[in-house]
Amino acid sequence: MLHCVAGALCMPLYLPRRLTIPDIAGHRWSRPYAVASAALAPVLLAFTWTSQRHNPLSSHSLAVLAGGALLGLLLAALAAATTDARSPPRGRRRRVPWLAAGFVMSVLWAYTLARELVALLVAIGYVVGIKPSVLGVTVLAWGDSLGDLVSNVAMAVHGGPGGAQTAVSGCYAGPLFNTVVGLGLSLALAAGAQHPAPFAVPADAAAYEAVGFLGAALAWALFVVPVRGMRIDRVYGVGLIAIYLCFFAVRVLETLGLWS
Repeated sequence: MLHCVAGALCMPLYLPRRLTIPDIAGHRWSRPYAVASAALAPVLLAFTWTSQRHNPLSSHSLAVLAGGALLGLLLAALAAATTDARSPPRGRRRRVPWLAAGFVMSVLWAYTLARELVALLVAIGYVVGIKPSVLGVTVLAWGDSLGDLVSNVAMAVHGGPGGAQTAVSGCYAGPLFNTVVGLGLSLALAAGAQHPAPFAVPADAAAYEAVGFLGAALAWALFVVPVRGMRIDRVYGVGLIAIYLCFFAVRVLETLGLWS
């Protein structure tokens, strides 16, 4: 009974992703879902693109939606003709398009959920009188980084020298990917949706402060690690924690009106 209730509650969140993200895992393979994802993925891409424009019902937006629907029908017909109901596609050439499409649609869903989360944080900020940037560097940052924190700490503690190396690499590679790919993709979509008009980013002192403290943390790493013989020790870690605590204290003081 509880399993059925949980499944019913999760279905509104699971079914849209299942119908738009191509999945060729053997234990989850379903030809109807594969054909549906081939048909609906271009439509979702077109809808996401047009939703960023000032006038989603303009002739250009409707043309993009029609093109996405037509492309979806063609891809669905191709998927139905080239897939087997009993097993997923085999061979590298047949699997690569499905894997690439699955990656693109997963990124699109992550972008969509992140956009809605940011909108929710902005609404909460307006209600309680807190700047959205403050909620971003606290609630959103902690929630987004908690999983990485747990996995990196566990790997550093129990993984030996190789685990520590992997954890340190992940600490830098994860935010780098989020900044370069996540921010770059979001800005590219937003700027492209407003083309030929420029896309203006609102000026916020919190963004400049975050960049400044990030630069301080990177400078600390460039200075301390070579001086300590390329060893990641407590001096390096304590310094990074101190820089973050200073950053957090500045944001809290600004929110309380004690720092301008």
